Amino acid sequence: MSQPQRAGLAIVGLIIALAGLWVFWGSGQFGNSQQDQVLSDLTEVVEQGTANTSTEEPVGEDSGPVAETTSTVSDEGQEPPAEEPTSTTSVTSTTTESEPPEGEPTEPEDTTTTSTVDAEVEGDEAELTTTTEDRTTSTEATTAAPNTTETTAAPSTTETTTSQPETTTATPAAPGTPAVASFDIIETIPHDTGAFTQGLEISNGRLFESTGLVGRSSIRELDLQTGEIIRNTAVPEVFGEGLTIVGDTAIQITWQDQIAFRYDLDTFDVIESYEYEGQGWGLCLASEGSGDLIMSDGSSELEFRDPDTFESLGFVDVRLDGAPIENLNELECIGDTVWANIWLSSLVIEIDPATGDVLTVLDIDSLRPESTDGDSGAVWNGLAYDPTNGTLLVTGKLWPTIFRLDLSTN
Repeated sequence: MSQPQRAGLAIVGLIIALAGLWVFWGSGQFGNSQQDQVLSDLTEVVEQGTANTSTEEPVGEDSGPVAETTSTVSDEGQEPPAEEPTSTTSVTSTTTESEPPEGEPTEPEDTTTTSTVDAEVEGDEAELTTTTEDRTTSTEATTAAPNTTETTAAPSTTETTTSQPETTTATPAAPGTPAVASFDIIETIPHDTGAFTQGLEISNGRLFESTGLVGRSSIRELDLQTGEIIRNTAVPEVFGEGLTIVGDTAIQITWQDQIAFRYDLDTFDVIESYEYEGQGWGLCLASEGSGDLIMSDGSSELEFRDPDTFESLGFVDVRLDGAPIENLNELECIGDTVWANIWLSSLVIEIDPATGDVLTVLDIDSLRPESTDGDSGAVWNGLAYDPTNGTLLVTGKLWPTIFRLDLSTN
């Protein structure tokens, strides 16, 4: 081979290598600068909203100004559990799951993979070494009826805290800027530290949960006051994901198995199953507006599905100032909007499903229990709206606590 030919081959090889690096970078394996910027922008909205919030001064000549305050959160209910989480699975991934997805993917063939997240997974302030949700490889999907087990072990008693409401005023945000939500913790409920929570749902005063990991996935009903597991049905051969209630049935999606199960709500018997393309992260049912199912896959898109047939009806792209917001994960439909947590961050956003616009942003970083520090798999994941009192339940994978929050918007 002549010198010019060798030089030509070298140039071609260099071009191929650079193209591969570009694809690798763009896939999120080497970083996602656009997503980082979006998260930074959302965090700035929260910080600005907090800075603009001040306490009203009492009226009267002799009344001095009241010290400036911002919404605070009680630390009660964040004490470590009686024992460390029972899970020994260190979960990571090198996929681009976009709960979310609520993504969030190539996985090794064995069912006990480990991966590393170089950050506190629910904190966006640290640099991440992956943009895909911690997962283990799921096995072939099955429609066989799950195995049902019962447990009577009662968690510790519920702790309840109350806080006095604060009267605040806020400088109006610029047009198009999301509002900022703050919260008070009004109750803490014990939570199974072995539950790799993927979905949380309240229906008619009953609390339901979907858990993940192959071999440990389940659908369960919990006591809304004590957190005790009332019923627990194993779904062992798939990686369980988001969950929602449709009438007297529950629908649970799976991560990479591309199958959804519809259960009888009172027996957890499988009534029907549906196949779909792509990943499944979060799922909720619009209580107003379209009445469609809304599903996330870890990307910036939300997909609409028929609640009876699970047929795809269309998509909406979620954006902030034109930039897509990736990693949409666990979903909760409240009224005619959708709330989604952004995987690998502590941010929750309220979305207009008709336009994909971000209406509100909430930062719940302060809720992460100290007992989960250092556990990259123990990211927060679980949203459930209680229509009886307008509160929001939130928890995380392997967390010892479910928090009941009263939200307010500045």
